[in-house]
Amino acid sequence: MELLMINPGHWARTFFESIGLSDNLVSGLTISVDFIILIVASLIADFIARKILMGLIKRWVIKSKVNWDNYFLEGKVFQALVHLLPTMAIFAFIPIVFEDIPKWISPMQTSLSTFFVYQISILINRTSKAASHILENTESFKDKPIRTLLSVVQFLTWFIAILAVVSIWTGTPLFTLLGAMAGATAIVILIFQDAINGLLANFQITLFDLLRKGDWVTFEKFGVDGDVLSVDLTTVKIKNFDNTISSVPAKAFVTDSFINWRGIEIAQVRRIKRNLTIDIDTIKFCDSNLLDQLRSIEGIREYIIEQGNEIEEHNVLIDANKSNPVNGRNLTNLGIFRVYATNYLQNHERLSSNHSLMVRQLQPLNIGIPLEIYCFAKEINWVPYEGIVSDIFDHLIAAAPAFGLKIYQAPTSRSGYIPNPDK
Repeated sequence: MELLMINPGHWARTFFESIGLSDNLVSGLTISVDFIILIVASLIADFIARKILMGLIKRWVIKSKVNWDNYFLEGKVFQALVHLLPTMAIFAFIPIVFEDIPKWISPMQTSLSTFFVYQISILINRTSKAASHILENTESFKDKPIRTLLSVVQFLTWFIAILAVVSIWTGTPLFTLLGAMAGATAIVILIFQDAINGLLANFQITLFDLLRKGDWVTFEKFGVDGDVLSVDLTTVKIKNFDNTISSVPAKAFVTDSFINWRGIEIAQVRRIKRNLTIDIDTIKFCDSNLLDQLRSIEGIREYIIEQGNEIEEHNVLIDANKSNPVNGRNLTNLGIFRVYATNYLQNHERLSSNHSLMVRQLQPLNIGIPLEIYCFAKEINWVPYEGIVSDIFDHLIAAAPAFGLKIYQAPTSRSGYIPNPDK
């Protein structure tokens, strides 16, 4: 009896009644005609969206001078966007088409809403993926963890989409579901806190680019010194230089201090920062005999001549009494050695001339005066680098006696030092 009241005065109903069909059959056919019309209309709308709108968008992208729209077109972002229009049109016409069957409206709109949520999720994911490609080709974002952020966005999109579908079918507000999930999350965090901490640490490592596969890291707390093999969910595996494998909690790379030597590979130079300790008792003013000897050293001959003339003019100007070398200005053997060491480093073919280079005195100690060598080697690999450092210090240690200097070392019995057993 209910079917008899469906769509009174409908043109399709009038047509079917005119050919003598039964009332129930007329009502069913009338509903079918409306449903077919709705499907045909949606197909037409989809055709218009795909062919006409997408055609206009493609022409606009081709004529556009910006590059971001090319990524959006290749990532099918515009296609996902125009496909929303037919779904919205069908959703709006369902109440009109099925006005006389109200109990059909809600299930159909619910099903269509689920499909609409799916389309929105696809649109967001495609948009985020296209945006990630744009950022990856941008100079300021090349070294940022764009793909990790993309994964997070995609995960959150599908997570919220699932909750939205549950909300649609159960009639529960989305924020209520999120609140319930928050409570359940607290329990999950309590049970799986180690795994979650590892996951968060892994995310921070990737987000702030703290660690990459292949990086050389030194982590004294865990006795680690080697190359990163893998960055897993909760652990970081490192192959030490003695060929042992260490597993370090990922959280430790966020909470504790470690050294990542990646900057060496980026700069293609490696710093040398070591010192020689000069025996204070051997530091003195240069007399004429010592200066004559030092003038034979090519690296400092011009310096000694220029400085000698300048000092002599200064002492004459101030009428300094040179019977005592403390008066006026004088050259010292340590000062000349420091200039010699600087010239030696500047002319060294395996040291970088584009980075800081200096030889400086540090705070005097009870064992002597540290003379620090600060420069950058062009070789970053460990073995060749150590060879360069050794060659430099071999030369400077061997050259020091020519300047009347001695490198400090602790006294031994062979050096004439005999400890007093009574003290």
